[in-house]
Amino acid sequence: QRFSCEDSLELVHQLRAESMAILVGVDTVVRDNPSLTVRGPDIGPRNPPVRVVVDPNGRTPADCKLMTDGQAPTILIQIQEIDDSRDAAHVERAVLSAEDGEIPVTRILDFLGDRGIQSLLVEGGPNTWRRFLKEKMVDYAHICCSPVELNGTGNIFDTTELEEAGLSKNRELIIDVDTVSHWS
Repeated sequence: QRFSCEDSLELVHQLRAESMAILVGVDTVVRDNPSLTVRGPDIGPRNPPVRVVVDPNGRTPADCKLMTDGQAPTILIQIQEIDDSRDAAHVERAVLSAEDGEIPVTRILDFLGDRGIQSLLVEGGPNTWRRFLKEKMVDYAHICCSPVELNGTGNIFDTTELEEAGLSKNRELIIDVDTVSHWS
């Protein structure tokens, strides 16, 4: 189920189209099974962004879209070698060393930079955003708030975390029923 309106989704696809890579944590893959592709009639032909999953312990499901659809190159960043003999040709597994069970953001960025990736869209989820913010590796952020109330015990992301990382709100737009704020 989508929470954002169609116009907000168009913005997401435009941001994806402007990026060389899209990064998510493995929890997002397990929970949402995203495609992380660029879609939309006005995007035009282009090389698809590389899809990057931070997956230290190899939890990415073998049957998820990122592993099976072949729509874009996909890199799984892990802390140990995992049998990749059944991976599709578009999937690469990279092993990076960890510190206290986590792969430092700077190590991930260095790895991607060595591959020529100069622009990265971090889509989430909240634990991944927090790691990038904590290490002050966020140049700007777009936050889309939809008027949907969720029940349960989710991992709430508050914009004060952006302020604590040194970002400030530059503008706020109302797109249909969503509020989109830009931070830098």
